Amino acid sequence: MAHTGAANTKEPEATAQPDAHHCLMEELSQRVQATTTMDEGFKEIASAFTTLNVTIERITLVRNTERSEVTLNQDASGVRRDIEAQVAGLTITVTCINPMTPNVNASLQSLVTMAAIAAQQWTAATATLLAPVETSRMIGSSPQMRDLNIDIARAARSTHSVLIKGESGTGKTTAALMIHEQSPRADKPFVDLNCAALPEALLESELFGHEKGAFTGAGTTKKGLFETADGGTLLLDEIAEMKPELQAKLLTAIEQKKIRRLGSTKDIQCNVRIITASSRNLQTMIKEGTFREDLYYRIAVLEIQVAPLRERPSDFPALINSRLLHEQELTGRSTRFQIEASALKALAFYDWPGNIRQLQNIISRLTARVDDEKPITQTDVYSQLPHNNVEEGSLVLPAAARVLLANENLYSYVARVQLLVIEAATIAEGNHTHAAKRLGYRRSSLVGLKQKLLRSNHSGSALEPLAEIHLAPIAHQSKSSSAAA
Repeated sequence: MAHTGAANTKEPEATAQPDAHHCLMEELSQRVQATTTMDEGFKEIASAFTTLNVTIERITLVRNTERSEVTLNQDASGVRRDIEAQVAGLTITVTCINPMTPNVNASLQSLVTMAAIAAQQWTAATATLLAPVETSRMIGSSPQMRDLNIDIARAARSTHSVLIKGESGTGKTTAALMIHEQSPRADKPFVDLNCAALPEALLESELFGHEKGAFTGAGTTKKGLFETADGGTLLLDEIAEMKPELQAKLLTAIEQKKIRRLGSTKDIQCNVRIITASSRNLQTMIKEGTFREDLYYRIAVLEIQVAPLRERPSDFPALINSRLLHEQELTGRSTRFQIEASALKALAFYDWPGNIRQLQNIISRLTARVDDEKPITQTDVYSQLPHNNVEEGSLVLPAAARVLLANENLYSYVARVQLLVIEAATIAEGNHTHAAKRLGYRRSSLVGLKQKLLRSNHSGSALEPLAEIHLAPIAHQSKSSSAAA
């Protein structure tokens, strides 16, 4: 503790201990300077930036007329900025994609300069050992996920309120966190509250805080989440569950940018960006009179839709692979979990009403029950999915087979389901020959029927084939990307 007064004039000791950040930077600098090859150098640069929570898009080295480049995050969203160092005709440029404080920026500039000095002695080798990493907390490369990442980046650049819509378990909270992390508020608090998790009286106190004695049990003064999130982002999840009376108070807080604690007469200014999320249709609730229309216009300046899992089947390989690796890491298992192709297809054809959260739960159950080095089988999968009455060997159809589309008559529906069955059987059995045998057709007859159905254009869009799933080990996996919900 510092003291003032004439008796305390002792000069500070010159041997004061350096802070933790200084020690960390010393260690990272030494590791970068110790590299002798381009591979080592690029890997140490990437590791140092990751340690400081900065995401790299690419690293480029130009030496004389030779240019070497490694891309770590080709499709990542965010505002690009370069950190560059030049030493004796050699240039290293590190392109980053997330905001950073001035102190971190200065530290990284120093690291890149150290790397440029060391790079003069690097052996001329192509950097091939760095593997692309997933920067998005959302796992998947389907068109829906690419569009979502674009929407998130667009929302991050804006200062307006955002409404994130989607079914339960799709990752709305994760999307909100990504918006915060890519925004200028990234170095400020991100606070989230599930409005369905608290009764109305407690919810009001959590949001706005209370003074001592404001109600029975209020023994001390408490800050609300608006104050806690000051300068940052406040996520109100399941906003539809908020009662109309509290909706009015929330509207006032958003419009006036100030709140008043329960039991207080003093207003408190709050600089908070509001993000809301809902699994219910707020427009329908407005018509029913259960959600305020004026509040909707305040919270939904920007709207983002998160697609349900059943609408992006091409993401299953990455999602299952990521979760199996996550479970391997949790259990300390030395070998990766194995899963049979039939089990993968059973997982892919389920309609997942609980979305990512449910998929993670099922994979966790399966890995907890697997014995020794045995693979996860189709029987294992069926034992954990809700439709336990499905016998082994049954063909599970996609959810689209259960829906009669708008303006679709019975003839068109039957034709569409026929095509879905053929494609599902072909995927499950591996080829048309085995699919034809499974469905009681000759191969030529089945192929002819499929072509006829495709030509008749009854299906609208064919069932998207599953991509191959490769369960390759990953050396370093981001913990944040293992939980998308």
